[in-house]
Parts: sequence; structure tokens; C-alpha cells
Amino acid sequence: MIRRSLLGLVISLPACDGDSPGKTTDDGSGTTVDEDTADTAAPDVEGVAGLGQGSHDFSAVTVTVVAVKSDGLRIPRDLAFNPDVDGELWVVNRSNDSATIFSNVGTADQSSDMRIDPYAFHFLEEVSSIAMGGVTFADSDARTFGTCHESRNTYNDRARPNDFMGPTLWSADHDIFAYSNPDAVEYLSDLWDTYVDLGSHLDMLHESPNCMGIAWEVDNVYWVYDGLNATIARYDFAEDHHIGFDDHSDGIIGKVSDLTVTRLEDVPSHMEIDRSTGLLYATDTGANRILVLDTATGDKGNRLPSTEPGVDHHELDNVDHSVFIDGSEVDGMSAPSGLALVEDTLLVTDFETGRIFAFDLSGELVDWVDSGRGGGIMGIEARGLDDIWFVDGSAEELVRLQP
Repeated sequence: MIRRSLLGLVISLPACDGDSPGKTTDDGSGTTVDEDTADTAAPDVEGVAGLGQGSHDFSAVTVTVVAVKSDGLRIPRDLAFNPDVDGELWVVNRSNDSATIFSNVGTADQSSDMRIDPYAFHFLEEVSSIAMGGVTFADSDARTFGTCHESRNTYNDRARPNDFMGPTLWSADHDIFAYSNPDAVEYLSDLWDTYVDLGSHLDMLHESPNCMGIAWEVDNVYWVYDGLNATIARYDFAEDHHIGFDDHSDGIIGKVSDLTVTRLEDVPSHMEIDRSTGLLYATDTGANRILVLDTATGDKGNRLPSTEPGVDHHELDNVDHSVFIDGSEVDGMSAPSGLALVEDTLLVTDFETGRIFAFDLSGELVDWVDSGRGGGIMGIEARGLDDIWFVDGSAEELVRLQP
């Protein structure tokens, strides 16, 4: 466990009594306005507060390096806040197949705990992305989450790639994640007549090697960016097999049949679902574009070969999809990677140029700023348009942007 003081600017704003005159409210752009004078005095503000409010000047943003390598970052590629625990942030690290859990992140009481699962060399190998789910695991009060992996399954170069790879389901319970389950170890060791410890994973399906992005839809259903098969896929884990077991036979996987995506090696293609509309937004990094798919559409098509007995693997026909943003038409966009949906604003990081863009949900560019982190910036998250977080895989840093 690492505990450190934060060297950064902390801005304290006085709280207002809700019944007192002059109370403030958020006007929807991340700016606070005085309700008593808003009609006459408030200017018409454009842009996003955490990106410099339309100035396109990074010096207009408060930049705090929240964590560095000594805090447990090892080529971080994505991050996700746990909605159930205030101040808890999970970061996934490529170079050692780990996840770092931050508590009280961004405060003077911040601590970090980097964990490597006993079987991380398969279930988290070359991890690219993380998405918090909404299902509570049966033996815990904590929710589940999914990860994807830029791997063709070499068990950290211990074997030739066999493409037995895809997304993994986990528990966010600190007493479960990255710990062995003695019951599973005993059962599988007896079954296989050799010592077997499959760590803490709850489930895994194996039809998407070089998986570059993941987003949670509903129940145990996730959408993934399938880099090897060059498409986007819907994964339903159905019932998990419990901690550290290996029955994956109830999985249901549909691959979008008339869509081709282009993986850019070493750069994740992150994804987000708008929970109010069911629309899935996905960065297609190698094609320099952002896609949008309607998750409510699609018909089961032709059967596809399965790597595991019992798994339902098929084409997914008639999925409504289109190009939401053509990067060739956006100055400074060439390799979009990170994606975060905040209210009605889509935040996008560009790995190559280091720019961070904000689009409205009609596809119009609202704001942008150059982070100066080209070749490093990847996953992005936000707790509001005035509180934006991203990871820099090259510098091995977790960074926070505020007005």
C-alpha cells in the first residue's frame, strides 16, 4: 500500500446555504452562475471548463499530476471510477498486467494499491481497457467490471500465440480481486491432477484477441473492440462461474457482420455507451474516426466457429451504425483513443497529437485543447466537465484537469 501527499493546486470554494440569497447553480457547461443575477449579468460562455473554456490554451487549465510510476503505474492505458465508492479509481497497466486501485484519489489522503492477479498473464495479459459494470456479484456488495486485452494469448511470451483470448469479468471487491479462491484451486487441481490457480476472475470468453476497448451495456453484457477480427462485438457472460473457476459454456457472442475497424497497434480504442439512448460510441483509432452503433438493433446471423464448447458465437446482422466523427475533417485528430461521455458531451483524446476534444451529441466540435502529451495520452474519464482525468502511458502518469 502506498500513501503519498499530493503536490498540486487545491481550490476551495465557499459553500452557500441552499435557502440563502445569491445561491449558485451549474448552468450545464461546468460554470457556476448566480441565480439572482444570471438573467442580466452572466455572459454567454462557450467551451468546456476543464479544457480551458474555449481558450484552446493549456495554461488556462489547472493541471495536476495525481500519480506517477512510484504510485503503481506501469504503462497505464485506461481508468474507471467506481460509482459505489467515493474517490475510488481503478487504473489498468499494460507492462505488468496489473490494476492499481486508488482510494481518496486527488486528495491529501490518497493511497494506491497495485495488484497482480495470480493468473494475470492470461486474464489481464496486455490489458488495454476497463469498464465498470452494474451487476453486484452474488457473494459481495461490490459491483463487477470488465477488461479487454491487446493479446493473442502468449501467457507473457511463455508460449506461441493461440488466439484463445477475449474480455474478462471481475469483482471490484477488494477482498476478492487478485486473490486466490482456495475452493477453486482445490477443485481444479483435483480435476486436472496438477496444481491449478486461476486467480480471482469471475468469467472469461475467448473470441476476441487483440481486444482494444470495452463498454458495459446491461447485466453481464459488454461491447468490445475486436482488433484481430476487425469488428465490434457484443459479449454476454450470462451467469459468472464464480471466483477462479473455468466454466465459460453459457457465453453468447455476436460479431457485427458488416463493419470493419482498423486496430492501431499499442493504442487502445476506447468505447462508451450513452445509457439514456443505448448508443455505443467507439474510437476506431487506425481509421481515424469515431463510430456510433445502436445497441438496440441487430439480428442473430450465421453461426461462427467457437473456441470453447457450448458458447454461442454468431454474426450480428443489421446493426445500425455510422461514422459519428470523421477525424480527417477535424484539425489535430489523427489517432483518437480515449473516450468519455459526460452529460451531453463526448470527450476524446488523440494519442498522436495529444489534443483533447469535446463534441456535442450532434457531432459538432465544442472545444479542444492541446495537452502536450502526444504519443502518451490514452484513456480519459470525467466526474464533470470541470473535473477531467486521463492517463499518459508513456510518462506513466495519472493527470487531472480543472478550471
